[in-house]
Amino acid sequence: MKESTISPGLLTVQRIVAIGILFGIWQLIIASGTMPSMLPGVTQIFAGIGETFISPLFWEALGKTLLAALTGWVLASVLGVVLGLTIGSVRFLDSSTNILIDFGRSFPVLALMPVVIMLLGSNSIMEIVVVALSCLWPVLVQTIYGARRQEAAVADTVAVFRIPTMLRFRRVLLPSAMPFIATGVRISASIAILVAVGVEVISQAPGIGRQITLMQQAQRWDMAFAYLFFAGLAGWGIAALLQLGENRLLKWKRQNDD
Repeated sequence: MKESTISPGLLTVQRIVAIGILFGIWQLIIASGTMPSMLPGVTQIFAGIGETFISPLFWEALGKTLLAALTGWVLASVLGVVLGLTIGSVRFLDSSTNILIDFGRSFPVLALMPVVIMLLGSNSIMEIVVVALSCLWPVLVQTIYGARRQEAAVADTVAVFRIPTMLRFRRVLLPSAMPFIATGVRISASIAILVAVGVEVISQAPGIGRQITLMQQAQRWDMAFAYLFFAGLAGWGIAALLQLGENRLLKWKRQNDD
């Protein structure tokens, strides 16, 4: 039996009300004078968003950030899926790389930035490398989990009938790992935007992060918050598109779960 769900219209209303309450609390805190005077009010932020949206400089910065983030994300996704399927399906590799993978996923990639900047300079290539290193681990770990997770009956059937390796990969290994791969790819997409903006703030590479720093230096806090808003909106939009694609691509899994 399926559980009752909230109607899409009611869910939209609830989300709008939650956002409105958040804005109201923000404005009350500003009006109370308990926050620093540099913190802009809600109306100032909305005005900054409108001013930013019509600025050619914003679209140029957004394009550079998205290009670096998406390039690093694609590279990390391809490498993570290939390595993850290989490691997860070969027992020797799986057991021998456990410690290395656990260490790598726990290591703060941004700490490598001085070394990467020294080797590559403060440019878009450096940004892509840092984004790729940050996005690699969610995809790799999720893919390994997916490659490990095969039902015993399916594994026994493959062994008994001696199904060829490529056929096993296409019809057994990849379909069973796809839900995990999709989750890792979707998580890493949001990470890509966050890391790209963070790299630009620290290294002053061209992009939204550098514009945020410049707006802060110019005491244009409303514009700085506007750039932050659009950075978050870009990450949310990419994640939403990937979720939509995942729902359609893995429709068979939802039906089985039901």
